This record gives sequence, structure tokens and C-alpha cells, in this order.
Amino acid sequence: MSEYQYYEFRTVDRSLTPEEIAELRKLSGRAEITSTSFTNTYSYGSFRGDPDRMMERYFDAFVYVTNWGTRHFMVRLPMRGVDLPAIEAYAGGGLSFWIKGEFVILSFVYAGEGDGEWVDGGEWMPGLISLRDELLNGDFRSLYLGWLSGIYGDGDVDDDETEPLVPAGLRTLTAAQDDLVSFLRIDVDLLEAAAERSADRGATGASQAELAEWLRSRRTEEKEAWLLELLGPSAPACRSEVLLQFRESLQVACDQPEAESLPPRTCQLLREAAEAREQEAERRRAAEAAVTREKEAKQAAKLRNLELNRLAQSIDAAWEEVERRVATKQANQYDQAVKELTDLRDLATRDGHIEQFDTRLLEFVRRHERKHAFLKRLQKAGLMT
Repeated sequence: MSEYQYYEFRTVDRSLTPEEIAELRKLSGRAEITSTSFTNTYSYGSFRGDPDRMMERYFDAFVYVTNWGTRHFMVRLPMRGVDLPAIEAYAGGGLSFWIKGEFVILSFVYAGEGDGEWVDGGEWMPGLISLRDELLNGDFRSLYLGWLSGIYGDGDVDDDETEPLVPAGLRTLTAAQDDLVSFLRIDVDLLEAAAERSADRGATGASQAELAEWLRSRRTEEKEAWLLELLGPSAPACRSEVLLQFRESLQVACDQPEAESLPPRTCQLLREAAEAREQEAERRRAAEAAVTREKEAKQAAKLRNLELNRLAQSIDAAWEEVERRVATKQANQYDQAVKELTDLRDLATRDGHIEQFDTRLLEFVRRHERKHAFLKRLQKAGLMT
């Protein structure tokens, strides 16, 4: 099987200039380049560009997918609208970041093996890119997911490392966050174990009324400056910065509980909790499968009993039919005869007449002792030794 590598870059807040497009074209003559994207697929060889540098200079989001398992998602955020201490708190595991100029770039990496399924890198960007807006709006669930993804695989996380603050809403992820869970191949049992400490997102954070009250408290000159910037090209960064100031004024990020009453869990405890959930799920599946098998067995026994009741009404006719089939000396008729004899044996066993059946079968076999192919079928079916 040949290699498969998929690279996709996107801009969000701006379009690439003609000069930038020309620079990008020098990196690849076969890439699909538009005013907002750069996409390339490799079956052999590798891309000679540096994704990190391209994110620093040109793009806001990056997706890299291979058929051997590696997956990489990056997102670039304007520093002025970012809660940097929160990012620093979640860095580790499968999440890292660096600062370049006026931007902070987050990197989510899965470096494990694939599952052998067909890989289509183009399916990921439309969902993952929405994480950028969520992060700028103070939703840190994706940061926790990035950290969590490193607990298994090559995240280089020590057993005694403690988890960062668990954000609210891990049990009700957004569509983009669900995509990130799939992209990073986060174990479902691990996520559910982590979510046990996650508060209801609707019960935390600030309300629109609180935001309105906070805005009324700001100076008119400050609000006019914000409004002017919100009508210009830097509107997304300005909006994020205003919301960040609001959240900081409340001294709590809008998606986090004010405090956790329990001590943070270690990676080892999270793994053990995930394994316990998996074992419990397997136990439930085994119990459910046993119940299903029992129901199916009872239903099959009921149907079999009805079949034998019908056979009991015409035992002599059934023997005559077996005689007729064997007389044809045809393989398919032999098979059907064996099936009908098996039915007659089961009926005799059920009704306590097995001795009479054995006697009648012995007489039948003697009459057809030269039909070796038929006798072999009887032996295989356990009707004779």
C-alpha cells in the first residue's frame, strides 16, 4: 500500500495576497491554492514546506492526516484575545503551543497507529476549524481534550502527572469538539471518566445580563474605540479581547466552575477509571448477549417443538418419504433424507421412543447397506456409528 499524506491550510480572518500566493506556489507546483486555502496530497515523497512556519506567516488552521496513523491539527489565535494562562495550564499530553509575533499557535497531535480504514483527509477541516471561534470565545474544552489525548499513545505523560482544571460541559461537547475527539482518537471510556468531574456548562459562566451590566460600567471613550474597531478588519480580535476582559473581570472563565472540591486526578487514576468503565461495559455487553442468546434459544426451542408436533402426526409418512429420497441415489436427496431422519430421532427422544426409532433405523440401514455415500452422511450426522 502506498503512502498517503494530506495537507490543508486555511485562513479565517483575511485572504491571501497575490504575493503570498506566489510565495506558496514556490513550495508546491501541484498544490491547490486559493485566496483562503492551500491543499496538497502526497502518495510518494513529502511536502517540502514547513507547516509551522506557514502557520506563523500565512494561515489560521492546519490539518495533516496520514494513512499510517499520524494526525495533526493547528490553529492560530490573535494574542490580544487569548487567555494565555489558561492555554499554559492545559499544555501537555497531546497539546502544545508557541507564540510568534502577535499570534499564539496551538498544536494538537495524534502520533499513534491508524485503524486500517480508508483515509480521507479532506473531511476534517470543515468541522475542526470551528474550534478557533470557540477558543476565542473562552471555551476551553478543546484544550482539555488536547491534553487528554496524550494519556494514551505518544503523549509522553507521566503516570503521576495531574490533570488541569476540568472544564464544564465535557458531557455535552459541540460538533467541532466531537470531531476533535474523533480526530485525536480519544478513547471514549477515558473521555467519560474525565467527564465525571465536569460541571453542567449551563450552570456555569456569565449571563448576557452580566455582560450588559459590565458594558454599561465601561467608559464611553473605551466603548466607542471598541465599536470603531469592531467595524474594521480587526473585528474578530477586538471582539475576543473585549470578551476576555469581561471574563477576567469576573475572575472566572465562562466555561469553568469556580473551583473543584476534589483534588485533581493523576493520569494513572484516569487510565484506571477508563479501564474500569471498559470492563463494566464489556460485562454489560456479555450479560445482554447472554439474555439475547437465552431468548433466541427459547424461541428456537418453541419453534422446534411445533415442528416436531407436526411431524408426530405423520411419522409413517415421514419414513416413507425418507425411503423415497434414498432410492433416488442422488446426493441432494441423501442430504434431505438425513435431515428428516434427524427430525424423527429428535421426536423419538422427546417422546421417549428412542428404542423404537433405533430399531426402525437399523432395519432401514440394512436395506440400504450398499449405499455407502448415504451411510457416510448418517455417520457424520451421528445417526449411526
